[in-house]
Amino acid sequence: MVMYRHGIPLRPAEEIGYHLGLVVAPERSKLFSHVRTSAEVPSAGYGIQSHLPEYEPNTAFARMNIPLHFAIDPIKDISSASELLEKLRAYEKDDIDVVVAFHLGTLLDDPTLEKAYHACVVDRVEGDQIRLIDPSFYAPKWRTFTAEQLFTAMKKHVSPEYGGIWLLTKTNA
Repeated sequence: MVMYRHGIPLRPAEEIGYHLGLVVAPERSKLFSHVRTSAEVPSAGYGIQSHLPEYEPNTAFARMNIPLHFAIDPIKDISSASELLEKLRAYEKDDIDVVVAFHLGTLLDDPTLEKAYHACVVDRVEGDQIRLIDPSFYAPKWRTFTAEQLFTAMKKHVSPEYGGIWLLTKTNA
């Protein structure tokens, strides 16, 4: 979505995920043409492993010639839902692409998703509501949550350093 918005030649999400270290459970491997699998859940959970140096987003983007820069505004540095809302409004005003990383089970109030971590593009902020674009194959594409709901879910991300607000800006490369 971010690449499309900036006129960057599109790459398949699966390919980008692979370069970000995507690991899935063996029973999910049939959904992909080229993916890493593990019967043992990685320490950061199934999904991308971008906290590891070889899969760090800026490294992956450079390897793939994608002119984007990745930065994190970590959840550990955000003290409240109000502050989260203020930051998201400021990023929206500055036209910065934002992805939020959170614990999915908390956001959806679903205890069966205890090891599910997720990331979604922030579409817009309206009042205290945050509309997310969700790439999941099993979920509606647009969902709206309160700042408090999202903040609580972000605080429960597997990593206080990596969970939070992910910022994507186009580079001149």
